[in-house]
Parts: sequence; structure tokens; C-alpha cells
Amino acid sequence: MLDLKNQIRSMIDANRARIIAIAEQILHHPELGYREFQASKLMRDLFVELGLPVQENLAITGCRAVLDSGRPGPTVALLGEFDALPVPSHPLADPTTGAAHACGHHAQSAALAGAAIALTASKAIEKLSGKIVFIACPAEEFQGLDFCRKMIAEKKLVYCGGKAELIRLGVFDDVDIAMLIHAGCDHFSPASFNGFVMKKIVFTGKASHAGLKPQLGINALSMARQALSLIDAQRDTFDDQDSVRIHGIISHGGAAVNVVPDRVELELQIRAKTPAAIQDAAGKVERCLQAAAMAFAGAVQVETLSGYMPFKSCPELEQLHAANLKSIAPEVTFSTGIHRGSSTDMGDVSMIIPSLHAYNGRFTGTPHSTDFMVTDPDKAYIQSAALLALNAVDLLFGDAATGKRIAAQPTTLSREKYRKLMLETSHPAEWDYRKK
Repeated sequence: MLDLKNQIRSMIDANRARIIAIAEQILHHPELGYREFQASKLMRDLFVELGLPVQENLAITGCRAVLDSGRPGPTVALLGEFDALPVPSHPLADPTTGAAHACGHHAQSAALAGAAIALTASKAIEKLSGKIVFIACPAEEFQGLDFCRKMIAEKKLVYCGGKAELIRLGVFDDVDIAMLIHAGCDHFSPASFNGFVMKKIVFTGKASHAGLKPQLGINALSMARQALSLIDAQRDTFDDQDSVRIHGIISHGGAAVNVVPDRVELELQIRAKTPAAIQDAAGKVERCLQAAAMAFAGAVQVETLSGYMPFKSCPELEQLHAANLKSIAPEVTFSTGIHRGSSTDMGDVSMIIPSLHAYNGRFTGTPHSTDFMVTDPDKAYIQSAALLALNAVDLLFGDAATGKRIAAQPTTLSREKYRKLMLETSHPAEWDYRKK
């Protein structure tokens, strides 16, 4: 196995300039979720050039390629994301869309490309059992809610998150293990992430002159303010170990300052560590919204959208990854075991498949901010590509004993239960206390 691993590393080193060029091309042409058409074409063309069978236009811009040994064994998915964020003030932001790679997804695409190049050029598959699939994933960043709702209304999507949509379409139906490496400020693998649901909320009241006859109006902004206050007061009811986070914005606060607002819109994100904790927190939020509408004799409509499932890491994949990192960079310290309050749609994958979501340097600045920048392309692109490829070799080498053992581990949800829970999560609700 060592000879094969050394050969793969040599292939990646030989293609260093090309891997970096792929990263730079995506970096300088940032595209928002479900609109990553240039990045998708770039990855699709690479897979075709490598002689791999490709499925494209998956969840609009996703694509998948297969490297098949022809021998029985697990299917290991190597994943890379390629969507950007709306950060108009970022120095590399698109001047038209404001999109910028302020989370390093261009690095993931480069790592995926590098792993695909090395694994095909080295003919590694001749010494492996099972399959390796390379999946370029759209829309990890849950943003552009109005855009997503429009796409859902047009029946072009069912879910806002790219991997949830890929799961719905069956892209992961034959996958047994999934791995992704994200650009990081350090080298680590979180044990877990929060999941979340989104709520689009509309309070409806009655307009009136704010100076002459405010008593004749029903103030939708007052309802929204009271709802947010009630939600804030719920903090003591949440168990600390559930890592509950509730945050949002008032996306529309009224039409004019001298008119009692009759329509106010909010967007809330409700995060927690487990599906049960998310459901509990979401139920409390809905009671607060209902109570605020009741208090002012108004109405509230709540649209709940499935977000991301909580992420749960596979410890055995972490150990395997740590060993490969040690072989490449013995000076590096790799940490595990932490919980992150943020969310990723790798959580959806981890509910049904043993998964790894590791971080590999190196960037500076703050994620999702104007100062975010990859500063060490050798770690972010080249080293990450090597780690993806070496991890796959460890899982599938010979008769794929390691991969078979990990693939047989129980998961949190079956695919059927996952799909059922996602459908149940998305629902409308309405309470109307206006006098008829």
C-alpha cells in the first residue's frame, strides 16, 4: 500500500500547477448556490478528460463521476463544494452579484480535482475493491432564501441545501462512506455540528395613521418585537448540551414611518445539536409567534423550511485521516472531539452514511467576511487533495476490509426515515386572531 500512496502523492505533486489553476479559476469566478455554472462545467470537463463516466445537472449544477474497480466492495464518495457567498465588500467579489469565495469552497473543488487526477493517473483502482465516486456539490451555503423559495415554487428544487437535494435525487443511494475536506485555519475534525430549520414569518395587522389614529391600527411590528422578546426569554428553557442557537432578521419592517405597520416579515434560523432538540426549540418558537399575534389581535403565517441535519462524525474515519496527515506533515497537530455551533449540509449525509468533515489549512481572516483568504495553497489545495486520495486508498485497498467495516456501522437514520423527517419538517402554519 505504501508504494501506491507514494505514487499518488507524486502524481499530485506533478499536477500541482494544474490543481492550483483550478482553484484560482473558481476563486476568481465566484457563483452563488445553484448558479455555479462555470465551476460545474470546469469539474465536469475534468472528469470527462479523465475518462470517467459522468452524471451532470444534478440538483441543477452538481455532477458526479465514478471510478469503478469492477470488484465488489464499498462505494466511497469524495466530495467538494463550489458555491460562493454574497460578500460584496470582499476584494475578490463579483461586481455584479456580490458573490465571493469567503468560505474557501474553491479549495474543496481543487482538492477534489487533485484527488481525481491522482487516483486515475496512478491506476490505483487496479489495487482497490469497490468504487470511488467524485461528487461536486452545489449550494452548501444556505443563503438567498427568496431565490430558493422561488425555485421551490417553480418545482425546480425541493430543498435549499445542495446535499439534501442530491440525497432526494438518489445521488447517494449507492454510497457507503463520504468524505470532505474544508479549508481551515488549522487541522481538525469536528465531532459534530448543529443542524437547523428556517422559518419565514409574516405578521399581519391593520394599517392606520400613526399620529392621528394609532389606536385604530394593529401594529405588526409590535407583534414581531414581542415575538423576538418572547423567544429571547426562552433561553433558560434550553439544555446547554443541546447547543441551541436562534437568530434572525426583520426582512421587512413596514411601509412608511407614519403608518402603523400592517405587514412585517422575519426570517429565523433555529439551530441545535440533535433533530429532537431542533424540533423542541422550533415548537417553542412557534408558540412565541402565536402568542405575539394573539396579544395584539393580529395574524401570523409561518413557513418552515428544512435546513440541515446535525452532523455526526465517524471516529474511525477521523483516525484514518489523522494517520495520513501525520505521514504527510508530521509536524502538524490534528485535533478532534469539538462541537461547532455552525451548520453544514454534510450533516444530512452523516445521518445516513458514515462521514468525515475535516479541516485542513490554511486561510487567514474570518469565514464569511471580507478578510477571508487562502494563504497557503499547498496545504489548502495540494495537501487536501492528497489526503482525500490516501483516505480512499486506505478504505478500499485489497479486499476493502477497512471500508467494509466502516460501511457496516449503524447510522442515525435510514434513508427512508431521513426522507420522511425532511418532508415532515417543511410545513406551513397560521394563527389569525383578527376580529372577523
